[in-house]
Amino acid sequence: MNITIRDETMSKSKAVFWLSLIVVALVWCSAGMGLFYSDSGQPGIVENIYGETIRLFGDGVYANDSIFKAATAKGSDLVMLIVSLGLLAATLKRDGGIRARLLHGGFLAPVLYYSATTAFGVTYNRMFLVYLLLFSAAFFAMIVSMVDLNETVHPANEDGKFTGTAIFTILAGCTTLVWLMSILPAAVTGEHLDIIEIYTTEPTFIIDLGIILPACIFGGVMLLRKKVIGYVISSIMLNFLAVMAVTVIGQAAMQLHYGVAASVRQVIGYVATFVVFGAIAAVVNANFLKNCWPKSK
Repeated sequence: MNITIRDETMSKSKAVFWLSLIVVALVWCSAGMGLFYSDSGQPGIVENIYGETIRLFGDGVYANDSIFKAATAKGSDLVMLIVSLGLLAATLKRDGGIRARLLHGGFLAPVLYYSATTAFGVTYNRMFLVYLLLFSAAFFAMIVSMVDLNETVHPANEDGKFTGTAIFTILAGCTTLVWLMSILPAAVTGEHLDIIEIYTTEPTFIIDLGIILPACIFGGVMLLRKKVIGYVISSIMLNFLAVMAVTVIGQAAMQLHYGVAASVRQVIGYVATFVVFGAIAAVVNANFLKNCWPKSK
Protein backbone atom coordinates (compact mmCIF):
# COMPACT_ATOMS: atom_id res chain seq x y z
CA MET A 1 0.00 0.00 0.00
CA ASN A 2 2.77 2.45 0.95
CA ILE A 3 4.64 1.61 -2.25
CA THR A 4 1.50 2.36 -4.28
CA ILE A 5 1.02 5.71 -2.54
CA ARG A 6 4.66 6.66 -3.14
CA ASP A 7 4.36 5.68 -6.81
CA GLU A 8 1.22 7.82 -7.20
CA THR A 9 2.95 10.74 -5.49
CA MET A 10 6.01 10.42 -7.73
CA SER A 11 3.75 10.21 -10.77
CA LYS A 12 1.99 13.46 -9.82
CA SER A 13 5.33 15.13 -9.11
CA LYS A 14 6.67 14.16 -12.54
CA ALA A 15 3.50 15.39 -14.23
CA VAL A 16 3.79 18.76 -12.46
CA PHE A 17 7.48 18.94 -13.34
CA TRP A 18 7.04 18.42 -17.08
CA LEU A 19 3.89 20.51 -17.34
CA SER A 20 5.67 23.34 -15.54
CA LEU A 21 8.61 23.22 -17.94
CA ILE A 22 6.15 23.41 -20.84
CA VAL A 23 4.47 26.38 -19.15
CA VAL A 24 7.79 28.20 -18.75
CA ALA A 25 8.67 27.67 -22.41
CA LEU A 26 5.26 28.90 -23.54
CA VAL A 27 5.48 31.99 -21.31
CA TRP A 28 8.80 32.87 -22.93
CA CYS A 29 7.18 32.53 -26.33
CA SER A 30 3.97 34.42 -25.49
CA ALA A 31 5.47 37.19 -23.37
CA GLY A 32 8.58 37.52 -25.52
CA MET A 33 6.57 38.03 -28.70
CA GLY A 34 4.13 40.37 -26.99
CA LEU A 35 6.86 42.51 -25.52
CA PHE A 36 9.50 42.59 -28.26
CA TYR A 37 7.91 41.80 -31.63
CA SER A 38 7.27 44.78 -33.88
CA ASP A 39 6.15 45.03 -37.50
CA SER A 40 6.64 48.82 -37.57
CA GLY A 41 2.90 49.40 -37.63
CA GLN A 42 1.34 52.73 -36.69
CA PRO A 43 -1.54 53.60 -34.31
CA GLY A 44 -5.00 53.78 -35.83
CA ILE A 45 -8.41 55.06 -34.82
CA VAL A 46 -11.70 53.14 -34.76
CA GLU A 47 -15.17 53.79 -33.42
CA ASN A 48 -16.68 51.30 -30.98
CA ILE A 49 -20.34 50.28 -30.86
CA TYR A 50 -21.04 53.07 -28.37
CA GLY A 51 -19.87 55.75 -30.78
CA GLU A 52 -16.62 56.42 -28.91
CA THR A 53 -13.33 56.97 -30.69
CA ILE A 54 -10.67 54.44 -29.63
CA ARG A 55 -6.99 54.54 -30.54
CA LEU A 56 -5.52 51.19 -31.56
CA PHE A 57 -1.93 50.31 -30.72
CA GLY A 58 -1.24 49.42 -34.35
CA ASP A 59 2.04 47.53 -33.91
CA GLY A 60 3.15 43.98 -33.21
CA VAL A 61 1.07 41.27 -31.58
CA TYR A 62 -1.30 43.79 -30.01
CA ALA A 63 -1.80 45.86 -33.17
CA ASN A 64 -5.60 45.53 -33.05
CA ASP A 65 -5.88 46.21 -29.31
CA SER A 66 -6.46 49.62 -27.77
CA ILE A 67 -3.37 51.45 -26.56
CA PHE A 68 -4.55 50.98 -22.96
CA LYS A 69 -4.98 47.20 -23.39
CA ALA A 70 -1.73 46.82 -25.34
CA ALA A 71 0.28 48.74 -22.73
CA THR A 72 -1.31 46.72 -19.95
CA ALA A 73 -0.56 43.45 -21.77
CA LYS A 74 3.05 44.46 -22.38
CA GLY A 75 3.44 45.27 -18.69
CA SER A 76 2.14 41.81 -17.84
CA ASP A 77 4.49 40.27 -20.42
CA LEU A 78 7.49 41.98 -18.86
CA VAL A 79 6.68 40.81 -15.34
CA MET A 80 5.77 37.29 -16.45
CA LEU A 81 9.14 36.86 -18.12
CA ILE A 82 10.67 37.48 -14.70
CA VAL A 83 8.11 35.34 -12.87
CA SER A 84 8.73 32.48 -15.27
CA LEU A 85 12.34 32.38 -14.06
CA GLY A 86 11.05 32.03 -10.50
CA LEU A 87 8.69 29.29 -11.66
CA LEU A 88 11.56 27.51 -13.41
CA ALA A 89 13.73 27.64 -10.29
CA ALA A 90 10.85 26.46 -8.09
CA THR A 91 10.12 23.64 -10.54
CA LEU A 92 13.71 22.40 -10.47
CA LYS A 93 13.73 22.54 -6.66
CA ARG A 94 10.14 21.41 -6.11
CA ASP A 95 11.18 18.12 -4.47
CA GLY A 96 13.40 19.99 -2.02
CA GLY A 97 10.70 20.39 0.62
CA ILE A 98 7.30 21.77 1.45
CA ARG A 99 8.35 25.40 1.08
CA ALA A 100 9.63 24.77 -2.43
CA ARG A 101 6.38 23.06 -3.45
CA LEU A 102 4.28 25.88 -2.05
CA LEU A 103 6.43 28.53 -3.72
CA HIS A 104 6.09 26.60 -6.96
CA GLY A 105 2.31 26.79 -6.62
CA GLY A 106 2.64 30.46 -5.74
CA PHE A 107 4.46 31.17 -9.01
CA LEU A 108 2.25 28.89 -11.10
CA ALA A 109 -0.96 30.63 -9.99
CA PRO A 110 -0.12 34.08 -11.45
CA VAL A 111 1.08 32.44 -14.68
CA LEU A 112 -2.28 30.66 -14.96
CA TYR A 113 -3.98 34.01 -14.31
CA TYR A 114 -1.83 35.66 -16.98
CA SER A 115 -2.63 32.95 -19.51
CA ALA A 116 -6.38 33.28 -18.88
CA THR A 117 -6.50 37.08 -19.07
CA THR A 118 -4.37 37.05 -22.21
CA ALA A 119 -6.34 34.31 -23.98
CA PHE A 120 -9.70 35.85 -23.12
CA GLY A 121 -8.75 39.52 -22.95
CA VAL A 122 -6.70 40.56 -25.97
CA THR A 123 -7.96 40.76 -29.53
CA TYR A 124 -7.46 37.57 -31.55
CA ASN A 125 -4.00 37.49 -33.10
CA ARG A 126 -1.45 35.09 -34.56
CA MET A 127 -0.35 34.01 -31.06
CA PHE A 128 -3.75 32.52 -30.20
CA LEU A 129 -2.60 28.89 -30.33
CA VAL A 130 0.26 29.72 -27.96
CA TYR A 131 -2.21 31.37 -25.58
CA LEU A 132 -4.41 28.28 -25.81
CA LEU A 133 -1.56 25.85 -25.10
CA LEU A 134 -0.26 28.01 -22.24
CA PHE A 135 -3.66 28.22 -20.59
CA SER A 136 -4.22 24.47 -20.92
CA ALA A 137 -0.77 23.50 -19.61
CA ALA A 138 -0.93 25.95 -16.70
CA PHE A 139 -4.48 24.90 -15.82
CA PHE A 140 -3.68 21.19 -15.60
CA ALA A 141 -0.34 21.82 -13.91
CA MET A 142 -2.20 23.79 -11.24
CA ILE A 143 -4.80 21.06 -10.72
CA VAL A 144 -2.24 18.27 -10.38
CA SER A 145 -0.08 20.47 -8.15
CA MET A 146 -2.99 21.26 -5.83
CA VAL A 147 -3.94 17.58 -5.55
CA ASP A 148 -0.33 16.67 -4.80
CA LEU A 149 0.02 19.43 -2.20
CA ASN A 150 -3.22 18.53 -0.46
CA GLU A 151 -2.02 14.92 -0.15
CA THR A 152 1.57 15.57 0.91
CA VAL A 153 1.66 18.83 2.87
CA HIS A 154 1.53 18.40 6.63
CA PRO A 155 2.17 21.60 8.61
CA ALA A 156 5.16 21.20 10.92
CA ASN A 157 3.68 23.63 13.41
CA GLU A 158 0.06 22.45 13.53
CA ASP A 159 -0.37 23.82 17.05
CA GLY A 160 0.61 27.32 16.00
CA LYS A 161 -2.05 29.98 15.61
CA PHE A 162 -2.12 31.74 12.27
CA THR A 163 -5.22 33.82 12.85
CA GLY A 164 -3.56 36.99 11.57
CA THR A 165 -2.42 35.26 8.37
CA ALA A 166 -5.88 33.83 7.80
CA ILE A 167 -7.64 37.16 8.33
CA PHE A 168 -5.17 39.02 6.12
CA THR A 169 -5.63 36.44 3.33
CA ILE A 170 -9.37 37.12 3.42
CA LEU A 171 -8.92 40.90 3.52
CA ALA A 172 -6.33 40.85 0.74
CA GLY A 173 -8.72 38.90 -1.44
CA CYS A 174 -11.31 41.61 -0.85
CA THR A 175 -9.09 44.10 -2.72
CA THR A 176 -10.68 42.68 -5.88
CA LEU A 177 -13.88 44.44 -4.83
CA VAL A 178 -12.36 47.68 -6.16
CA TRP A 179 -13.61 46.56 -9.58
CA LEU A 180 -17.10 47.32 -8.31
CA MET A 181 -16.23 50.99 -8.83
CA SER A 182 -16.63 50.28 -12.54
CA ILE A 183 -19.23 47.52 -12.41
CA LEU A 184 -21.85 49.04 -10.12
CA PRO A 185 -22.26 52.43 -11.87
CA ALA A 186 -22.67 50.61 -15.20
CA ALA A 187 -25.20 48.22 -13.65
CA VAL A 188 -27.21 51.07 -12.08
CA THR A 189 -27.24 53.38 -15.09
CA GLY A 190 -27.42 50.72 -17.76
CA GLU A 191 -24.41 52.26 -19.49
CA HIS A 192 -21.33 50.37 -20.66
CA LEU A 193 -18.23 49.88 -18.50
CA ASP A 194 -15.97 52.93 -18.36
CA ILE A 195 -13.01 50.87 -19.63
CA ILE A 196 -14.85 48.71 -22.17
CA GLU A 197 -13.27 50.40 -25.24
CA ILE A 198 -13.53 47.95 -28.20
CA TYR A 199 -14.16 44.85 -26.07
CA THR A 200 -17.31 42.98 -25.10
CA THR A 201 -16.44 42.51 -21.42
CA GLU A 202 -13.52 42.56 -18.98
CA PRO A 203 -12.21 39.04 -18.10
CA THR A 204 -10.18 40.41 -15.18
CA PHE A 205 -13.39 41.32 -13.36
CA ILE A 206 -14.74 37.80 -13.80
CA ILE A 207 -11.58 36.01 -12.69
CA ASP A 208 -10.85 38.33 -9.75
CA LEU A 209 -14.37 38.42 -8.33
CA GLY A 210 -15.41 34.92 -9.38
CA ILE A 211 -12.25 32.97 -8.51
CA ILE A 212 -9.57 34.97 -6.67
CA LEU A 213 -11.90 36.46 -4.05
CA PRO A 214 -13.64 33.13 -3.18
CA ALA A 215 -10.25 31.35 -3.14
CA CYS A 216 -8.81 33.83 -0.63
CA ILE A 217 -11.89 33.62 1.58
CA PHE A 218 -11.94 29.82 1.44
CA GLY A 219 -8.20 29.58 2.13
CA GLY A 220 -8.43 31.96 5.09
CA VAL A 221 -11.42 30.18 6.60
CA MET A 222 -9.81 26.75 6.18
CA LEU A 223 -6.60 28.06 7.76
CA LEU A 224 -8.60 29.28 10.76
CA ARG A 225 -9.99 25.75 11.03
CA LYS A 226 -6.44 24.30 10.66
CA LYS A 227 -7.31 22.27 7.59
CA VAL A 228 -4.45 21.24 5.29
CA ILE A 229 -6.11 22.83 2.28
CA GLY A 230 -6.17 26.12 4.17
CA TYR A 231 -2.40 26.08 4.67
CA VAL A 232 -1.92 25.32 0.98
CA ILE A 233 -4.36 27.81 -0.53
CA SER A 234 -3.48 30.65 1.85
CA SER A 235 0.23 30.41 1.05
CA ILE A 236 -0.37 30.17 -2.69
CA MET A 237 -2.81 33.08 -2.74
CA LEU A 238 -0.52 35.30 -0.67
CA ASN A 239 2.32 34.61 -3.09
CA PHE A 240 -0.07 35.21 -5.98
CA LEU A 241 -1.10 38.61 -4.57
CA ALA A 242 2.55 39.59 -4.09
CA VAL A 243 3.33 38.75 -7.72
CA MET A 244 0.24 40.58 -8.93
CA ALA A 245 1.40 43.71 -7.07
CA VAL A 246 4.58 43.65 -9.15
CA THR A 247 2.48 43.00 -12.26
CA VAL A 248 0.32 46.06 -11.55
CA ILE A 249 3.48 48.16 -11.22
CA GLY A 250 4.72 46.82 -14.55
CA GLN A 251 1.39 47.56 -16.21
CA ALA A 252 1.29 51.10 -14.81
CA ALA A 253 4.86 51.71 -15.97
CA MET A 254 4.04 50.55 -19.51
CA GLN A 255 0.88 52.65 -19.58
CA LEU A 256 2.93 55.69 -18.58
CA HIS A 257 5.53 54.83 -21.25
CA TYR A 258 2.87 54.75 -23.96
CA GLY A 259 1.17 57.90 -22.74
CA VAL A 260 -1.96 56.31 -21.30
CA ALA A 261 -3.51 58.78 -18.86
CA ALA A 262 -5.00 57.52 -15.59
CA SER A 263 -7.28 59.40 -13.22
CA VAL A 264 -6.52 59.81 -9.53
CA ARG A 265 -9.39 57.43 -8.77
CA GLN A 266 -7.88 54.75 -11.01
CA VAL A 267 -4.38 55.19 -9.57
CA ILE A 268 -5.59 54.90 -5.98
CA GLY A 269 -8.22 52.24 -6.56
CA TYR A 270 -6.65 50.07 -9.22
CA VAL A 271 -2.93 50.50 -8.58
CA ALA A 272 -2.13 51.62 -5.04
CA THR A 273 -4.59 49.20 -3.40
CA PHE A 274 -3.11 46.12 -5.09
CA VAL A 275 0.49 47.27 -4.61
CA VAL A 276 0.11 47.95 -0.88
CA PHE A 277 -1.72 44.73 -0.10
CA GLY A 278 0.62 42.75 -2.36
CA ALA A 279 3.69 44.07 -0.56
CA ILE A 280 2.19 43.15 2.81
CA ALA A 281 1.19 39.73 1.42
CA ALA A 282 4.83 39.00 0.54
CA VAL A 283 5.93 39.71 4.13
CA VAL A 284 3.03 37.79 5.66
CA ASN A 285 3.69 34.75 3.47
CA ALA A 286 7.42 34.78 4.23
CA ASN A 287 6.67 34.72 7.96
CA PHE A 288 3.98 32.10 7.45
CA LEU A 289 6.36 29.74 5.64
CA LYS A 290 9.09 30.35 8.19
CA ASN A 291 6.92 29.76 11.25
CA CYS A 292 4.77 26.96 9.87
CA TRP A 293 7.51 24.90 8.24
CA PRO A 294 11.00 25.11 9.79
CA LYS A 295 13.83 25.06 7.27
CA SER A 296 14.72 21.48 8.05
CA LYS A 297 11.28 20.32 6.96
